[in-house]
Amino acid sequence: MTAKIKYKFSRALQRWSDFSTDERIITVCVIALFLPYFLVAVPALLAVFRALLHPAVRRRMTEVSSSGFIYAALPIFVFPAVVFRNWFGLFGGIVLWLMLVFMLFLFSVMRRRFYNNIIDLMLILSLTSVMVAIVSKFVFNYFGISMYHFVFGAHGAMLNSTYQGSGHFFGFLFDTVRSASVFWNPNYYGYLLELFVILALYRFEKRHSPWYLVILFVNIGSILLCDCRTAWAALGAALLFYAVHYKHNVKWVVVTMLITVCVVIIILLVPMFSGRLASNIINYDVDKRSKIWSDAIHWIRHRPVFGYGMDSYRKICIDTGAPRVRWHSHNIILNILLDFGAVGLAYFSAMIGRIVKVLNKPQFCVAFSQIRSLIMVAGLATLIHGVTDVPILGVQSALGLIFVISGCSVERNERVCKQLSNFCEIYEK
Repeated sequence: MTAKIKYKFSRALQRWSDFSTDERIITVCVIALFLPYFLVAVPALLAVFRALLHPAVRRRMTEVSSSGFIYAALPIFVFPAVVFRNWFGLFGGIVLWLMLVFMLFLFSVMRRRFYNNIIDLMLILSLTSVMVAIVSKFVFNYFGISMYHFVFGAHGAMLNSTYQGSGHFFGFLFDTVRSASVFWNPNYYGYLLELFVILALYRFEKRHSPWYLVILFVNIGSILLCDCRTAWAALGAALLFYAVHYKHNVKWVVVTMLITVCVVIIILLVPMFSGRLASNIINYDVDKRSKIWSDAIHWIRHRPVFGYGMDSYRKICIDTGAPRVRWHSHNIILNILLDFGAVGLAYFSAMIGRIVKVLNKPQFCVAFSQIRSLIMVAGLATLIHGVTDVPILGVQSALGLIFVISGCSVERNERVCKQLSNFCEIYEK
């Protein structure tokens, strides 16, 4: 066993030594994804500044077909916030643009082997986040503490108490404390767990290692820890789409349905996980969502073209003296319209269209069909989750999706690398 561990460790060191400087920087950014949320953006932003200042890296980024499309987007994210005097939103818009530039940096680097390496790294680190989630849900709860207290203070205590008090004999085990692990809140953690499950399925399909199935089911079970109801619906629909559209296999559909039925039974029978399914809580959540959506639509009508800038829902709540200040519109389309208007929605729609166009290229479909299905299934899960929440509003969840989407550049980079290799061979002759 010790010899095997040493072998694995030596292989990891060898792989690290084989990485280019850009690949090492991206690897550090992947590791930072699992740090506490206030540390996540630092490596990515430093990587962006280095890329913009480094002539060779900047030149390689401009060679990506969508570079001008991303560079020109800054006014869309900045102008509405300046007009509305939404200064926090101005900062958020600049950060959003820098994250898109970081995605462009990934597009200029990503190749198939490295893409699979960072996915493996994300899956391994997802197990550490599960450990943190278990500790925060059971150990912290035993001492009357939750992650909400650390993140939100007194307001977190109120949120935590909303779903507590099942009244069962086992006490601390059956208090419904939603774990956020190291991420911003339980809903964002639930969305990242969706991505981890889809990534584990992709790697299992490629290598057929049982360890990927272990990681897959551990992350599925972890959705119970964060108690994100939307994650179940989004993940279930995405996996069903994968089974029907990509596998064309009844076995996959049956397995997906059996897993879904088992999870539903667990949620209904175990008080620890069924607390948020009480009728009064569901009715409260439905009323809350409908009120948020109606307010967002009302505000969108006043600025339908350019919006109010990033983080506008919270800003408007503060300016209007709303009794409850919320962070976003709890719907991804409404949130884009409120923040950046019809112009912003058109921009992000065009970006999605560009990515889908690349994925549908014949050479991509033939050579990288599994990466194509991975990105499409992850995108579907994001859109379904976005019906009742904005899962990519957090830095960690947004970066997680960006790492997955960067696979759409693999075909281009492999082709360019092959052309350079052929040129070098001809030159040497």
